[in-house]
Amino acid sequence: MLKKYVVIGIVVLGVASSALAANALVNSNCNYDSSTGYYVSDGTVYAHGTMNNAFQCAMSGLLPKIVADRLGIFGDASTKDKAKETIKTDEDVKAKKAAVITTEEVKG
Repeated sequence: MLKKYVVIGIVVLGVASSALAANALVNSNCNYDSSTGYYVSDGTVYAHGTMNNAFQCAMSGLLPKIVADRLGIFGDASTKDKAKETIKTDEDVKAKKAAVITTEEVKG
């Protein structure tokens, strides 16, 4: 009987640690500092990241507002279009996450 509880405890611990690791991975997908908008990579701080860096954050719904506000202010029409697409992607992902949370609250 004791073995059964130990095995269940190990399984629960494994599931919990996997969830924490997945959450850390998602949060690590965006290297922008949310208060300054600086891009941080391997301990080096840059004033700006690339459009690809911003898009990667947007794919996770983690693009900071300070970055979104300045995205695409310089550049040609193609750059401005990519900025709009990136901001829209970020908004869509954030909305989907909010809908999931709301649905889970209703079920709870």
